[in-house]
Amino acid sequence: MRIVAFGQAVIHEPVDWPQDMRDAAAGAYAAICNFEGCLPPAGAWPVKRKTVHPAHEDALAMLGSLGITHLALANNHAWDYGHAGIVNTRAAVADAGFAAAGAGSTLKEAAAPAILNGLALIAADCGPTPDWAIAGASTPGINPLRMNRTIGLPHSDIERLREIVRETGEADLRRLRQDIGYDRPAEGEQFYHLAIEEAESPREIWRCDENDFERLAESISTARQQASKTVVALHYHHWASDWSRPPDWFVPLAHRIAEAGADAVIGTGPPFLYDAIILDGAAIAPSLGNLVFHTARGDKYDRLGHPVWKGGILVFDGERWSLRPANVPRPACHAARETLDR
Repeated sequence: MRIVAFGQAVIHEPVDWPQDMRDAAAGAYAAICNFEGCLPPAGAWPVKRKTVHPAHEDALAMLGSLGITHLALANNHAWDYGHAGIVNTRAAVADAGFAAAGAGSTLKEAAAPAILNGLALIAADCGPTPDWAIAGASTPGINPLRMNRTIGLPHSDIERLREIVRETGEADLRRLRQDIGYDRPAEGEQFYHLAIEEAESPREIWRCDENDFERLAESISTARQQASKTVVALHYHHWASDWSRPPDWFVPLAHRIAEAGADAVIGTGPPFLYDAIILDGAAIAPSLGNLVFHTARGDKYDRLGHPVWKGGILVFDGERWSLRPANVPRPACHAARETLDR
């Protein structure tokens, strides 16, 4: 059983797939990518002022011509056109014959494994994501695996922040709003809505939402009963300050997901390729970078030395996972409209 996983696809113009990508997909039982875009219905309007990615009308056909079978939809561009865009994109992907995971009309649909040709794909977005774009019991959205950040600070720094909250009246205002019921009490200490806790030195502390993780683990268990292999695709924009490496939270989280039964955990979001970790029978790819990247910021990435034109392909040959590099096709017209700026 041969499986291939590509990075993210941002498509605004026709694509001529490089031969190395065609060769990788040839003969695969299943091929995965993150469809980073939206197929909005007529009359829908964007809910953001910038970084909007309505996909090319033939984007799905282009992906199909490469041999893609599974699409991860849980990402920050699935909701560029609101709930209507989420629902329409999911329907279009399914109608085109792809297995779709990570977004849907309800949380149950968004969280469900997409199974085709023996492969189950589960997709989740680690954020940041607005509450309205997260699927609910009866509302459309994406499947979340929320990562929550706390800033760790020495005791003396926290004491000073407490003084500031008291002196500015923020503590009194927060208490009044909670008494009325406008706001819920925070689970931990906050400084102007920024979660803080004591630590020996200043640092970021990341934790995943355990309810989200439990739901993901249940989806993995379901998938393992119905498919030969299970892949979990995570999209995220909580990047490290050093873009040449994955954020510190990703690999430990991916190990937990692998321990829950996933055969591979693949990341997208950063438009860069990161080294994979090959385990005994499983793989962790913190970022596969881009499959296709029609961005208006290509010249800026080049000038700053960010390797967005080098993607990765994670391959399972029936026995073992491996990572191979791939050349990302450059856009011909650079998708120069402001709405496509990324």
